[in-house]
Amino acid sequence: MRAPFLNMRRVLHILTRPGDPLARELSARQKNAAGNKVETVDLTLPEPDYKALLEKIFEAESVESW
Repeated sequence: MRAPFLNMRRVLHILTRPGDPLARELSARQKNAAGNKVETVDLTLPEPDYKALLEKIFEAESVESW
């Protein structure tokens, strides 16, 4: 039997527009759902870390770009 944290679905949200209410709402709902580990990368910030983003993309099971 596996530990529960190993069964979590990893979801990555990539934000490309500042203040997108739909993206923020869906991200919040997924964070509240059991079994999800949700991360968000905001590309609207100055000097985003693209290397870290690339690593997170390959770690995630689902990638959503807004």
